[in-house]
This record gives sequence, structure tokens and C-alpha cells, in this order.
Amino acid sequence: MKSSWDWTLFLTILAIGALSLLVIYSISKNLAFNQLIFWAVGLTILFLFSFFDYRNWQKLSLPFYLVTIIFLFALFFIAEPIRGSVRWINLGTFRFQPSEITKVASILVLALFYRQRSAKEIKNLIASLLIILPAILLIVFEPDIGNILALVAIWLGISLVSGLRIKHAIVLVLTFFLAALVTFKILAPYQQARIYSFTSPGADPLRTGYSLIQSKIAIGSGQFFGRGLGQGPQSQLNFLPEAESDFIFASIAEQLGFLGAFILIVLFSLLIAKILSFSRYTDRFGQLIIVGCASYLILQFFVNIGMNLAILPVTGITLPLISYGGSSLISTLFLLGIIFSIKRLSIEAETW
Repeated sequence: MKSSWDWTLFLTILAIGALSLLVIYSISKNLAFNQLIFWAVGLTILFLFSFFDYRNWQKLSLPFYLVTIIFLFALFFIAEPIRGSVRWINLGTFRFQPSEITKVASILVLALFYRQRSAKEIKNLIASLLIILPAILLIVFEPDIGNILALVAIWLGISLVSGLRIKHAIVLVLTFFLAALVTFKILAPYQQARIYSFTSPGADPLRTGYSLIQSKIAIGSGQFFGRGLGQGPQSQLNFLPEAESDFIFASIAEQLGFLGAFILIVLFSLLIAKILSFSRYTDRFGQLIIVGCASYLILQFFVNIGMNLAILPVTGITLPLISYGGSSLISTLFLLGIIFSIKRLSIEAETW
């Protein structure tokens, strides 16, 4: 009899979490303690929603999505700007970032939309884009490039498996390119500077190019085995900005070397492979949720590592399950709880 609980996936999540906590602890004990609390809350949510029938989200996904849109809109009235962006609602001891939970809501509402529709029909494709357009526009004005990319990846991934035609895909690529040019014009000056610095970080090494230069130094200095936990000067002496969040991959590579970075990539690859393997057990709604989850995780993983390696511009996008931060971690574990529910109910139905 097959087990409805996937221990391989769960232990992979815990292994990634342990690696994250070790590196964050080496940077700041206080941050590590906070992250441990976030993990406790997130794992509790994962367990709760793993036993909540995922099919109920067919009724709840649209109200859930509308609530996240309200939170995004409320940001402009109740949130205080931080480094030129309006992204967080201050709850006292915790800052909540609505765009993180919006990604989960977008996956659910798009899965519901395409459950009985095909992306081969242009009207469905346009309608699905219009569904997430309010979220994209609100996040554009925060502004938050990273989460815009994540939403587009979710929409594109779900649309692809729903029958997106090649000719429509080409038109979409051109449309997104034009939209990116327009979006660039309304970005905050510091975000425009980040993109300019990507092409030539050495042109302003003490300001716009500083993060990319320090990240490459950190990764290169780790060599094969790393300098050891708590021993990397880039992350320990604050040369590397946001060493616990945006540039945590560089911190891992510096302290644990190529070997540590390789282990992280293997663990994350196993995570994605296990999530995708569940699609063979479930119905179309469950399959679309799985594809949306995988699209979001893969996009953020590659973009974050790409900016750490200075082969992509700095976007501020998190490394899922690794970067410091409660909103991102708890939202991801919430989504994985839904994935566990898909596996559990599908296996139970198969063995009934």
C-alpha cells in the first residue's frame, strides 16, 4: 500500500531549511532565531493544509485572490516606503508582504480558470491574463520586479500545459518585451541603476555595481570546500549586502564552497522533481496547481542564483525556502501544504 504522506519531499524541505538556518545563523544569531520561528509557523501551516482537501480551493480560490488584491491596494495607504518601495505592512514584530501570498492565490485562481478550459483559444488566454493583470499592475507600482517575474512565470507555466499555441507564445514574448520597456520607465531610480549596473558593474563599483562585485568575490573565494561556517569575510564583515536574503546563495558558496552550492542545487532539483511527480496521480485542477508551484519555484531559484552570479540583473527576488524572511517562507510552505494535500488525497483515492 502506497503511503499518502511523502517523506522524501518532507525530508528534502527540512534539509533545505537546515542549510538555510545554518548559514543565516553564521551571519546573525538574532535573524536565525526569527527564521526558526518562521519555520515553526510555516511547517504548522503546511501540516494543517496538507489535511485540508485541496479541491475545496475550487470554491475558495477566487475570494482568496480578491482578498490578496485588496491587501496589495491597501499598501499604498497604510504602508511606509522602505528603500523606495512600498511592499510591506508593518504588524509590529513582523512585516507582511502581500505580494508573496498573492503568488499562491494566483496559482489557485489560474488553476481554477483552466480546469475546464484550453489556452489554445485566444479568448481564454486573454481572459487568464486579465485575471492576474490587477495583481501585476499593483506590484509594478510598489515596485517589485522580482514578484512581477514570478507572476508571469506562474501564468506562462499554467498556460503552456493548458495548450498555449507557439504562435501565441511568440506574440506574448514580443508583448512582454514591450511591456518591460514601458515598466523600466516607471521604475524607481535605484532599480533602473541596478539594471544599468548589470551590464557594467565596474563602471560604479562603490554604488550601483557594488552588490554584484561583492557577490562574485564571495562565490569565487569559497572555492571547492568553502571557508567554513562563520568564516567568510564577505558575509561576516558586511561587505556583501543582504547576505542573509537576496545574496544568501553567495554566502553559501563562500562559506561552504562549490560543494555546498552543489548540495543546495541537488536538494532543490529533488524538491521540484518530487512535486512534478505528483501530477500523475491527480486530477486536472491538482495538476495545474503543481505546474504553477513548480513554475514559481524554478523561476525564483534561477533568477536569484543568476543575479548572485552576476549573469542577471539584481531584482530583489528571494531564494525559496533559503532566503531570510517570513512572508516568502510561510507562503511557500503554505503552497507546499496544498501540494501534500494533492498527493495524499490522490493516493487515498487510488487505494480506496
